[in-house]
Amino acid sequence: MKNTWLFIILALFVQEPTTTDAAIFQVRQLHINLFLINFIWFVATVFDIWFGYKIGQWVQRRFQNTKFGGWSFKWAGRVESFIGRKGEKFALILLGIINFPYVNSFLASWSKISFKNIFTLIFIGDAIYWSIAWGINICNQQHFSLLSI
Repeated sequence: MKNTWLFIILALFVQEPTTTDAAIFQVRQLHINLFLINFIWFVATVFDIWFGYKIGQWVQRRFQNTKFGGWSFKWAGRVESFIGRKGEKFALILLGIINFPYVNSFLASWSKISFKNIFTLIFIGDAIYWSIAWGINICNQQHFSLLSI
């Protein structure tokens, strides 16, 4: 059981789709408390967003006066001018659905959006992903149980 918990916790922190779906499947098969799993997901997502943002800020400070630093700030400005402020916010929600929260917050740290808004938008997107993952898992399990009848 210890290995199962280790797998579930690591899967929820990494939030890679296949392992996350496998973790949800394990949770449902072993009848683990759903409140506890959702709480672990919440803590993992909050940590991932915060960690990615802090690493992004550190990289910006560390490489500020380098060629990479100049290129990254120029790139961030181009993206912002291309899609605009509202498009940037929509993109953060969309990225939250299809990408890892720590990568999204790392990339978003270059934008001029506040951390509070970055956190909220990425969290909304990741919550949509989490809901989709649960929905797919529940539907698959019901589908396979119907096939075995």
